[in-house]
Amino acid sequence: MISKRSLVIGLLVVGLAAGWTGCGSITPKTFATAEDQFREARRDYDKKHYLRSIDGFQRVIYNFSGAPMVDSAQYFLAMSHYELRDYFMAATEFERLVNNYPGSPFVDDGQYMTGLCYFKAAPRNHGLDQKDLELSIQTLQDFLIDHPESDAADDAKATIKAARERLAHKKYDGGQTYYRLGYFESAEIYFQNVIDEFTDTEWAARALFGQGEMARKQKKYQAAKDKFTTFLVVYPDHKLAGKARKTLTWIEKHNAEAGEKK
Repeated sequence: MISKRSLVIGLLVVGLAAGWTGCGSITPKTFATAEDQFREARRDYDKKHYLRSIDGFQRVIYNFSGAPMVDSAQYFLAMSHYELRDYFMAATEFERLVNNYPGSPFVDDGQYMTGLCYFKAAPRNHGLDQKDLELSIQTLQDFLIDHPESDAADDAKATIKAARERLAHKKYDGGQTYYRLGYFESAEIYFQNVIDEFTDTEWAARALFGQGEMARKQKKYQAAKDKFTTFLVVYPDHKLAGKARKTLTWIEKHNAEAGEKK
């Protein structure tokens, strides 16, 4: 005689088995033609079933490598990874599109998206390793050279600017760290690097101001005066301009008092 407990366990096992069978049914089908396989993968993509669309587009690429829509499959394969926020894999797949299908109409978008993926893959904390930002900048600069009339050109420029701001911030913070520790020569090198390499960023202004502050702290008043004067000429409307003017006034007063004592 079967106990009630055994009957319940048996029903649970049957239910789990049915569930496993149901999960298996979501695996993308294999079709006989590239057109049908692509259509099924695109349907999954449009429904935001990105894991299934990845599998489907891969089947197009690997099973029908000579099909006319294989470059489209490569593009949407990369986009599926992008939608899943797997930016490293997306960048890899977009690069494959650009390298393997140079005649594809998706090449310009693929090149832009590669740079965008590197930007998104980089840590948002500017203090961490930012090598992916450098890759993003280089890729997007190449994109602008190759496709200056692209609809994505303005977005590429905006991404480059954002990436450069973050790199400049990282370099500026390095200078600030040396400044706080009293290693003025090292701080000077970092600040000057920001000014020379990232002139178009907010951090170039802050680095120039930092050089003035550092010179004042070392009682190099003429050097400080030169830095703050230059700062006001280049950045007259900057939020630090008022402080720069006050410091210049203080230096002028100090120099006058020092002259009188002599």
